[in-house]
Amino acid sequence: MSKLYPHAKNRQDSGMDRNPTLAQWQLAQELRRLRGDRKFSEVVKAARTTGGSLARWETPGDRGAVPGPAALERLLQIYGAEDQLERLLSLRKEARQPDRWQPYGLERSYRTYANIESQATSIEYYQSQIVPGIAQTEAYARAVIEATLHPSSDVDREVQARMERQRVLSKPERPDLWLIIAEGALRQQVGTSQVMADQIDRLIELSQEPGITLQVLPFTAGAHVAMRLAGFVIMSIAQHGITTVYIEGQNSGMFFTDSEDLAEYGMIFNRLRAACLDEGRPTRTLLERIARDHRRGEG
Repeated sequence: MSKLYPHAKNRQDSGMDRNPTLAQWQLAQELRRLRGDRKFSEVVKAARTTGGSLARWETPGDRGAVPGPAALERLLQIYGAEDQLERLLSLRKEARQPDRWQPYGLERSYRTYANIESQATSIEYYQSQIVPGIAQTEAYARAVIEATLHPSSDVDREVQARMERQRVLSKPERPDLWLIIAEGALRQQVGTSQVMADQIDRLIELSQEPGITLQVLPFTAGAHVAMRLAGFVIMSIAQHGITTVYIEGQNSGMFFTDSEDLAEYGMIFNRLRAACLDEGRPTRTLLERIARDHRRGEG
């Protein structure tokens, strides 16, 4: 794995294993579970809080919030779950800790995304415009970031963060990864022709790694179910029962956790899989052809 992920290191960074996003996610889900079928308005009144506060406490992700210790204790008294106080206070404490991504100055939803990605047991990407960040070479990532970041942003820091994210693929128990990339994203020249050729070579290497599946959605697929979507990611952390869909925007991203949204995006991904070239030799043959075209300067 080291030749594929040169930025993977064995150092024990301060806070490297800390994941406040995961703790907040678990706390929010637990509070919603404990409320059960109690009326929202009655809990708000009994807890002496506001509807907005309770809603945020039950919302996982960057739009959520963490209740104070007293508010948490009141909620558990209402729910008859005082025996859970010590465990949930521990989650609350962890949720308020700084995470490994804060030094990079990343936007909040992107930090949330990176924290979930770092613990995911399965990741499914669809991208129609660019190569997914988890599979980008450093040169390709730099070209993308230079073109899309706000002029005042720190390009070097953003590139470093993107390369750091790829350490998830060097973990002993790395996630199952499924990449679907539209042919147009692979033919679009980002950086120089050599940058693109090297990027396609990286994808070919990845496609032969155990636990990684790569498919290309070819031009010949014609109209397809995701034509209105630039891309999305479905991430799951099986041991914690967490699944979310993430869609990146120009300035921030959005998370979807409702069962209907998860079912819809799961259906879209499955239909895309069926429209793609088969993984393995059919996909690699097209990738090799695209790499040759880039080396000839044809894209």
